Amino acid sequence: MSAQPPTPLAAPAHRAPDLSLPLLEGSVGDRLREIAVRYPERTALAWAAGEGVATMSYADLLGAAEQVAFWLLDRASPGDRIAIWSRNSLEWMLLEYGCGLAGMVVTGWNPAWSDYECEHARDLTEPALLLAGHDTRGVELLSRAEALGEPGKVFPLERLRTLAAGAVARELPPVGAADLFLIQFTSGTTGRAKGAALSHRAALNAAWLRAQACGADETEVWLNPSPMNHVGGAVTMLLGAMVTGACYVVMNRFEPGEYLRLMTLLGATRVGGVPTVLLSLLDHPVWTPGTGRLRSIGIGGTQVPRPLIERLTREFAAPVLNAYAQSECPIITSSVPGDDAATLAETVGQPAPHVELKVTDPSTGRTLALGEVGEVLVRGPMVMDGYYRMAEATAATIDGEGFLHTGDLGSLDARGYLRIHGRAREVIIRGGENIYPAEVEDALLRHPDVAAVAVVGAPDERFGQQVAAAVIPRAGSTLTAEALEAHAATRLAHFKVPRAWRFVSALPLTASGKVRKVEVEAMFGKASG
Repeated sequence: MSAQPPTPLAAPAHRAPDLSLPLLEGSVGDRLREIAVRYPERTALAWAAGEGVATMSYADLLGAAEQVAFWLLDRASPGDRIAIWSRNSLEWMLLEYGCGLAGMVVTGWNPAWSDYECEHARDLTEPALLLAGHDTRGVELLSRAEALGEPGKVFPLERLRTLAAGAVARELPPVGAADLFLIQFTSGTTGRAKGAALSHRAALNAAWLRAQACGADETEVWLNPSPMNHVGGAVTMLLGAMVTGACYVVMNRFEPGEYLRLMTLLGATRVGGVPTVLLSLLDHPVWTPGTGRLRSIGIGGTQVPRPLIERLTREFAAPVLNAYAQSECPIITSSVPGDDAATLAETVGQPAPHVELKVTDPSTGRTLALGEVGEVLVRGPMVMDGYYRMAEATAATIDGEGFLHTGDLGSLDARGYLRIHGRAREVIIRGGENIYPAEVEDALLRHPDVAAVAVVGAPDERFGQQVAAAVIPRAGSTLTAEALEAHAATRLAHFKVPRAWRFVSALPLTASGKVRKVEVEAMFGKASG
């Protein structure tokens, strides 16, 4: 009897980095200078001014940012941290660029933080200066900042340009690509927030690669009010516009009517936000489908229902682009123009250039096969240097080979597209069966009357955990738990079907638009029978 050929091994879930697209060299300030020379008269920033808009050219932006850098160097040294506690504003943008030119480190505080959370950030980073503005409700933060900071080191952010006007010009210090640019605090959905330390190289190229993924150029008008205390705002949006010489529209907070007004008034070409933001635009009474001159709609922060993708594509008359990133690595994957609605709804795209990605068994570290679910690991120049002043947390997150352990569960398909199955800690174990919330959420989002959903594990005396779902119904629908269980049963094994339900008008979100699963879990209380 002849020997049987060996069974072929399944292809590994590992993608080598695509190095064909050159990265940017130098610092954020270097790139700003290059763009100001190349496009001095192009509009760099635009913002609402009464019923109209005001603008700032790249030549003027560089001049204003240099003046801020001179002022900073009168009060601090290169390498010092500069805390910014405010909603989005023109002054935030100038301060971010000023820090980049002065070799200082942007340290954004969430304007929704309590004093306790601010004390943690202050003690961890020891900022040389603290500039405070207003929160998203318009409440001033300066008085609280003065109680938190040292006398003489706290300033009102709104007066930044006036304060900097008197600074004497000087030679700015050399700033390298490897120098620290940003301490990005994690969303803090569990435990105290950690500060991801991002170099100029990491931030600049994350922005560059995101712009390249959608084919953006200097003619764009970017409109996306992601908060500046998040990488989506400070890196992807603001720097993403700058690296190509495009215009970024400053909004201090999201308001759908104002968003649509500015979109029309300024001729926005690139818009985006988390699904709840985009849905509120489509449902706004002043929205008229087919208006505008959009080239793409960026979406992310959570799983995206296919009906929403199809509606966005139809009504905005532009393709939807999805992406996946973390504070610890501001770009990991991205979809590409031409991806269909199913791909956009079910995956987060392919690894970005220069990103090496693999899926491993969390318990053994073994690289899994295509299609198998495990932890997503990434390596590349956009990965953080580590958690600022947290060596133990850094060692637990970046391994000896330089791979960032994202904590996200995913699977890679043969095309190189990544599907996210949830956080490793969010796996629901019901009677010994592992259940991935993202799979259940995907099934429920296919019901036409489900606008959004979050699936968690609820305590259960019999099975240990039971599948639970918090659902936002579409306006005017009459959803019931029985109808959703019947729908889920057509797509899921019986043990994956949720048995505990809450119908809500909104889900608890972080500033970056991610669902706070801990708060969703709290909706379901103690163990059920």
